Amino acid sequence: MDVNRISFDALKSYWIEVDHFGNPKKKIREVVRCLGTHESSLEDPRRISYGLFDGNRLIGVTHLVEWSSHWLRYRTINVHQDYRGRNLGWFLLRSAVNLDWQEWKRSGNYVFGWVKRDHLAWSVTHDFKPVDNRWHGDHTAVIKPLNEF
Repeated sequence: MDVNRISFDALKSYWIEVDHFGNPKKKIREVVRCLGTHESSLEDPRRISYGLFDGNRLIGVTHLVEWSSHWLRYRTINVHQDYRGRNLGWFLLRSAVNLDWQEWKRSGNYVFGWVKRDHLAWSVTHDFKPVDNRWHGDHTAVIKPLNEF
């Protein structure tokens, strides 16, 4: 398994192919600025999309976006159904962080996730902590120090 940078268009195509959002008419934007009460004021945040590959086959994706001066947001971790249960989501996220965000790790920053209720157990298993214990619909915010990746 390899993790490589991919274009946002490739990421978006994967999301559509696997029906990640469960809404075929959903408008998919490269940058999302507001999640519940958490807002990003960055005009043009650094953002990189990553793919998990089995040979030449794209089997998973994530998207890392600078959310603030101290938070790096992971936007979805989606591993193809056929490959789940092997901890590949964690491998994908950890590999993506280590590819391009080393300076962030050394600066005492955090990875921020906006997780659905049914994905919270995965986050807790990987030592993410709730930001404020508030739910916004079916989502809550979690963080983890980058130096733990």
